[in-house]
Amino acid sequence: MDVRTEFLNQCSLRFSHAFARILKALRQLDDGQLWHRPSPSSNSIGILLQHLEGNLNQWIYAGVGGKAFRREREAEFTRENGATRDQALAMLHGLEARVREVIANVPEESLLDPRRIQGFDESIMSALMAALTHLELHAGQIIYMTKLMLRDKYVVAWKPANPEQGKA
Repeated sequence: MDVRTEFLNQCSLRFSHAFARILKALRQLDDGQLWHRPSPSSNSIGILLQHLEGNLNQWIYAGVGGKAFRREREAEFTRENGATRDQALAMLHGLEARVREVIANVPEESLLDPRRIQGFDESIMSALMAALTHLELHAGQIIYMTKLMLRDKYVVAWKPANPEQGKA
């Protein structure tokens, strides 16, 4: 298999895994928990989801995919629109679909093509990696915040199945 093909396959797979982990956590929350802020200077999960929507639309949908998108980054952190959990789930599903579509349509030979995204000079490959690591960072935050709120009621997404995976 060609390295470029494998890179795009792995990007698609890793984005899907990150979205799945966020969706698993989000399905365990109620509407109020979605917008809970541990302190006035902290973000809620709802705010993080708004931020991810803006970031991934800017970097992947527009930056890599060439689609029209106007980001309002400051509003991502100040707007507490009170969307319901179901609305947040629908938004996340739509965002994942857009990301997957863009990645599926990236010509392998264009991975090193230049892009200017959010004031940074990137290649398509580096933009995909930057967006993926950004998504993974916030996925971890969302899962951690969900665990703090739910404590023992949190349902984990994965458990080791054998000694090689860490099962005792």
